[in-house]
Amino acid sequence: MAGFVIVTLTGARHSHGGGCGHHDSNSSTSGGYRSSGSTTGSGTSGSSPTAAATTSPESDISVSDCKVDVAGGKLSARIRVTNGNSVSAATYNGTVEFTDQTGSAFGSAPISQLRVPAHETRSTQVSGTFITGGSNQPQSGRCKLGQAWKANM
Repeated sequence: MAGFVIVTLTGARHSHGGGCGHHDSNSSTSGGYRSSGSTTGSGTSGSSPTAAATTSPESDISVSDCKVDVAGGKLSARIRVTNGNSVSAATYNGTVEFTDQTGSAFGSAPISQLRVPAHETRSTQVSGTFITGGSNQPQSGRCKLGQAWKANM
């Protein structure tokens, strides 16, 4: 007797990783590069007085000031993280992704262990490198929040 099993794989529902389903609410341009990111929401609307409200990392992090040094292979962006949690501090990790004029990714900058107390904001510069040389050097493009994780304390 022979049998067949069919397995269907689907993407993660409600995933914001890699910028999929991400909307740009803030944007600025620097040196031919455009940055975009989400603004933060309070996360407390409709919560009960005894429940602690938390927010997603995508709603807490905004990206601005993209800079790319094509000759030196260096890239950087400014991030602003506002912890929308009502009670707990949080630690943020993730990446800022850089794409060229065609939309192809060419580099990223890590967000690493950024701790932000509840209802506070921290701004910092993140940076990374990319391989230079060849004929396909980026001339313009964008940076945006890539994957992001938030560990509530």
